[in-house]
Amino acid sequence: MARESSYDTQKLIDVVLAFSSETKYEKLLDIILTKMMELTNSDAGTLYLVEDKKLHFCIIKNISLNINRSADDVIDLPPIMLDGGSIENISAYAAINNEIVVVDDVYESQKFNFAGPKNYDKLTGYRTRSMLVLPLTSYWNEKSEVMGVIQLLNALDPETGEVIPFGDIYNPPTIPALANIASNTLANNMHLKDIRMLLKSFAAVMARAIDERSKYNSNHTQNVTNLCIMFAQYLSRRFPKDHHYYFGEKRMDELSLAAMLHDIGKIVTPLNIMDKADRLGSKLPVVRCRFELKKYELENDALKGNITKEEYENQKRALGDALSLVESVTTEGVLSESQLLGIQRLEGLTYRNSEGEIFPLLDSGDIEALSIRQGTLTAGEREIMQEHASVTARLLDSIAFWKYYENVPQWARNHHEFLDGSGYPKGLSADCLSVESCIITIMDIFEAITAHDRPYKKALPVDETFAILKDMVEHGKLHGELVELFIESGVWKEL
Repeated sequence: MARESSYDTQKLIDVVLAFSSETKYEKLLDIILTKMMELTNSDAGTLYLVEDKKLHFCIIKNISLNINRSADDVIDLPPIMLDGGSIENISAYAAINNEIVVVDDVYESQKFNFAGPKNYDKLTGYRTRSMLVLPLTSYWNEKSEVMGVIQLLNALDPETGEVIPFGDIYNPPTIPALANIASNTLANNMHLKDIRMLLKSFAAVMARAIDERSKYNSNHTQNVTNLCIMFAQYLSRRFPKDHHYYFGEKRMDELSLAAMLHDIGKIVTPLNIMDKADRLGSKLPVVRCRFELKKYELENDALKGNITKEEYENQKRALGDALSLVESVTTEGVLSESQLLGIQRLEGLTYRNSEGEIFPLLDSGDIEALSIRQGTLTAGEREIMQEHASVTARLLDSIAFWKYYENVPQWARNHHEFLDGSGYPKGLSADCLSVESCIITIMDIFEAITAHDRPYKKALPVDETFAILKDMVEHGKLHGELVELFIESGVWKEL
């Protein structure tokens, strides 16, 4: 006859709390097996997980033999197939039939094939006797699913320490109930893990889609994300857990997701602005066509005698010089004062079309674009480009991030804000910016300056890039300590 249950209420509550308070998947698995062994006073136990219709060894514990193989260890044991041929294996039987199995003595049982435990006993000198096998079953979408199996070995008498049958010490309703609680906790943990993976994969796909919109920007988001993760890992090695630079699992996950989504607003940025490699961009062929029309106009005027040959030659040469200036300026890195003055002098030039209508050779938009001292974007184009930060905010605010990722929208949207309030889109100052936003900002700038795939600029070497970052620190734009730590970390070498 089974003994009276010795489980007091507080002990059971402690077990349930232990199950429900652990959020890390691998640790939860260990706690489930450990607590079930403690409750049943088992000397050994194995936790299997079901994957690809097989039972895989996950955790192995044996107190007498001092064995403790966790989920983090590589357990080089072949999995158990879950098919009709596995019916003689007790753990496979429990999983296939979703049934609790109790064996008083494996050497006397005829129902299952215990060759494995018996061979193990011969090799180790251990004596496997009593066994309790519990399927870990979840109920999802109104269907039962066996996620794993707990196999407990050799229940020990609490008073004598002798091996006794499990039926002598466990209260039948209690242990299955706790196994169900463990199963549900594990299922919830797995579902949360799946949701996190789904959100990460969605963010990665969106980041890839943004990068692939532009042939000149194919790795920016991934590089920024990698830099953020590596730098946060460096900070976490450098500083203790209670330091504001330390990144735990949740904070690291949020930073990674925010970095992946920081440029999601570029999904609505016109490609002709994102890919604008020079000042005139797609308008250069149009401008060349106008100059060609002007050339024909001069030839026609010369043939009609409207201008002398000398005037024709002089105007033709000046026209060629003007076009050469336009073509050189449109691709120049930084314009000189003489180049800017030369462009301004071209503002009054005109040409006639085939109907005799007069138009400027360079319209106001052309003059504005050619007068950009550094870069390729006009003020209006830059405003459109900068709008991506606001679009990022609006898009992320429309996503129902649950509390685990509650900081992602804020960290992502602020990656163009500066400590002195001169950034965009909101002009936030230092007291409104988190460490995480500052990190994404630094990595975004570093990657953009050192990138080799930007047609509108040359990639700068690391030393010059560091000088730019330090100058931005001096002007109150970037977080000085984080910049110094980033330089010190050396994680940028991984790119």
